[in-house]
Amino acid sequence: MICVERIKYPQFDFKEYKASEGRHSIHDYPAMLHYKLVNNLIRNYSSKDDVVYDPFCGSGVSIVESLKLERQAVGTDINPLALLIADARASNFDINLAYEHLEALKRLWGTLIPDIPSVKNIDYWFKDYVINDLGKIRRFIKSINDKKILKFFLVVFSQTVRDVSNNRKGEFKRYRIDEKKLKDFNPNVFKTFISNAYKYLDIIKSENIPYQNFSLFLHDVRKEIPISNVDLVVTSPPYGDSKTTVAYGQFSSFSFDWLKGLNPYGDSDLKLDSFCLGGKKAKEKKTLPSDTLCKVLSKIEEVDSKRALEVYSFFYDYYLSIKQIVKTLSENANVCFIVGNRTVKGVQIYMDYITAEFFESFGLTLESIFVREISNKRMPSKNSPSNKAGKTSNTMLNEYIVIMRK
Repeated sequence: MICVERIKYPQFDFKEYKASEGRHSIHDYPAMLHYKLVNNLIRNYSSKDDVVYDPFCGSGVSIVESLKLERQAVGTDINPLALLIADARASNFDINLAYEHLEALKRLWGTLIPDIPSVKNIDYWFKDYVINDLGKIRRFIKSINDKKILKFFLVVFSQTVRDVSNNRKGEFKRYRIDEKKLKDFNPNVFKTFISNAYKYLDIIKSENIPYQNFSLFLHDVRKEIPISNVDLVVTSPPYGDSKTTVAYGQFSSFSFDWLKGLNPYGDSDLKLDSFCLGGKKAKEKKTLPSDTLCKVLSKIEEVDSKRALEVYSFFYDYYLSIKQIVKTLSENANVCFIVGNRTVKGVQIYMDYITAEFFESFGLTLESIFVREISNKRMPSKNSPSNKAGKTSNTMLNEYIVIMRK
């Protein structure tokens, strides 16, 4: 049973700062942690040269902030696009050589032969001339030999693919622009790519990060993690299954298609969402070490037993992840989990308490639960807690920072 009271902590709100400033604005990504919050947690709960690990690192907010503070950063994620973005945000490279590549692209543009990957329903999601021009950029990128610059341009290309696709702008899931607006949507692929590249290069020039001790791995955290002696874990795990919260697979799918065979972190597709936490329904319920979860599931079950099993499936995977994360910790390590308490079938799910109880079952001690208001996190304004098409509700307004100590 949780005996620590939640503490409202306005100092963690950071309402005057965007979550996507500086290097964190390189490439769109949903549900990003606020970098100011992460920076504060790393300062307070670790020391210089400590190992900071983010098991659900996403686009690399904790990686970048750890490097700024001269910590060793390690990140894992199940999404190869996220790792590519995190790598590009965290890395320094030869800026002048990157500019030379852009000049070469301008010179060669008229002679490039498109390299178009096999993409399902490509004509539905991209206009014909857009497909041709994206193919030309892909052909050019394949000729880049410098590994860091290659990864940078793959990220620029990925953002460009999203910008020029027929998907609704600002939308994380796959929704095509309506026919009337689509007629007037005629993006300039070449200019979009060049503009994105210059913008991101300006950011990297203005925010140099000399400390470059970081590692990124494609890994499912439910399985044994090949990392040890972690001094601090800072992460924001998924708050629920991808179908009803953030569909990372759908968000990344256009990039997956066009980066096929080029991303050093691997390939994926729309099926990614089914491999995320709770992506597959459990066949049976096992007892998990959380009284809070038990009560929540009972309440949901009274309304919808199928939905209760889906929620259980997510938390079973979540428990397996925490079990593996605990194994990576050094003595006296700290853990900071930033979570959200969503609602399913009208029942509030106290993920902060459930998180604390899971960690306590492995011998960690709950130190604090801080509450911050969300005003600038990249999340959809609506989600689908009922998991029924067309039925949505407002997403959560607070985040809870669960602080554990080994």
